[in-house]
Amino acid sequence: MKNDFFIGGFMSVIGFKKSAILLFAFAIWFLIASLYAFEVKTLGSSFFKTKLTRVSSAIDLDFSNSVTKLDFLLEWSDKVEPVLINTVAYEIESKYEGKGLAPISTKGKSFAPVEGTKSLPFVINLPYLKRGKAETFSIQGRIQAIIPVGFDQIELGSLSKLVAEGVKDQPKVNNKGSSSSLKKVITGTTKISFGIQTEIGNQGPEFDTSQNWAVLNQLKLVNKKNLKVWPADGYIVEMMENRTASITYHFLLKDKALGDFSDWNLVYKSVTAMKYQDVPFQFDMVPIP
Repeated sequence: MKNDFFIGGFMSVIGFKKSAILLFAFAIWFLIASLYAFEVKTLGSSFFKTKLTRVSSAIDLDFSNSVTKLDFLLEWSDKVEPVLINTVAYEIESKYEGKGLAPISTKGKSFAPVEGTKSLPFVINLPYLKRGKAETFSIQGRIQAIIPVGFDQIELGSLSKLVAEGVKDQPKVNNKGSSSSLKKVITGTTKISFGIQTEIGNQGPEFDTSQNWAVLNQLKLVNKKNLKVWPADGYIVEMMENRTASITYHFLLKDKALGDFSDWNLVYKSVTAMKYQDVPFQFDMVPIP
């Protein structure tokens, strides 16, 4: 692991309320801290990275509600496809002057990433830290994601045959605990649509209808001669249950030069199963504001 620290500025905010009892004085936001990256590999070459982006202090002189706030950022690469991330940290351990610190609060959220989202923030509040015998502190903990165990490529047949014959006793393809089958073929003048029923293995997390794991699946046409790939132009989730989904994928024909349909095979990339993935983080020698 390596440490990259940057030091920012200081900003003071003093707030006053009309009632003397509620008089607050805030001196906040000592912005220092670290771009310390702790990497944990998942799915082979894929990884998550947690960064400590800011350490600041909010001082409440009246009610002793002072805290030291830690702002984090969880990032992940294009090679990992989380279906759900919970950024409320747990198993937090922090030490200052050789003594343990209990966190006051943690802030995060359960989030189902959408395409293009590759990072999430989260916050941990510690008791207010003053520079004393020590000028640094340490913190470690975990957050949790749900990620695919793996993917499988399933050959569903030649485009020309599927368009000509439709679905005729299409078998369910089982592999690695998952299964997928082609349920319908709809051919029109502007698009070709394929209905797929897919099911992931019965091990691992339970899902509800808001946790759309099936969006990780992909239907595509692959040219047998030049290996050109044509991903589906869109899809509709017709049904979503815990581990079973029915999805209709659309290939738009406008401005597409397909040539001979017999050159194209229909291929389905499907999730085999899901699992919980702990993402640990650890930051040592963090400067105190």
